[in-house]
Amino acid sequence: MSKFVLVLVVSSLVGLAAPSVFERYRAQMLSGQVETLDPAPTVQDAAVAPAVPGRAARLTADRDGHFRTDVRMNGRPVSVLVDTGAPLVAIDAATARRLGVVLGASDWRRTVQTANGPAPAAIARLDRIELGTLTVRNVDAMVMRDGTLPTALLGMSFLNQLSFESDGAQLTLRQ
Repeated sequence: MSKFVLVLVVSSLVGLAAPSVFERYRAQMLSGQVETLDPAPTVQDAAVAPAVPGRAARLTADRDGHFRTDVRMNGRPVSVLVDTGAPLVAIDAATARRLGVVLGASDWRRTVQTANGPAPAAIARLDRIELGTLTVRNVDAMVMRDGTLPTALLGMSFLNQLSFESDGAQLTLRQ
């Protein structure tokens, strides 16, 4: 049953993220204009605002209404999208390797439904995730094969260890 719920949640997340990306790309291609890449976020856009007292962090939504930031996973920087709909932190295999997560062939025993069909996944545990002054230890993460996850997701396996509130424009996390 837990596999079914996991597959359902991940497929919902991928299904929500993938169509908007592809629809925007398709519209650009059909317009006949030269393809241009969005500029990388400035440090100010991706940084955690320091104006929150105590052990807390405040994130500001980007122009699409998403909360994106940089965290440190196992001591290494990773850009993430905060996703309250993801039951676990989700990373791709390349990121997992960079974080020192070693997966064997037998670890890829889960299957999740993506926009491109079923995909293998593995469950791993990250030693710690740091967001500004906040640190959460022993965080479960889903590892997806490379190419199936456009950005790392900061899911509920991290967020459940904190209290958080949002007014739509800002997300405040407290420990």
